[in-house]
Amino acid sequence: MSELRLRYLASLREQLGTSDEALAVPADGSTFEHVLEQLADRHGAAAVAALTAGNVRLALNQELVEAEGLIVHAGDELAFLPPVTGG
Repeated sequence: MSELRLRYLASLREQLGTSDEALAVPADGSTFEHVLEQLADRHGAAAVAALTAGNVRLALNQELVEAEGLIVHAGDELAFLPPVTGG
């Protein structure tokens, strides 16, 4: 197994207490649902709820993607992008 790099931006970084981390993924890839299961084990259900809120976007290797049917592989970077407000 190799690693998938996860990045958390803005408010998600504060909620999870880190800006990035790595997860082990099988050589043939892993589903987004499996990634979420690993994150639930590591951070709890509340963190996963924040990551999967309807207004959080995903970027795989810096390209916006949809969660449905998403497969990630070792060496990929998956970023969670919450809405950002400013003034």
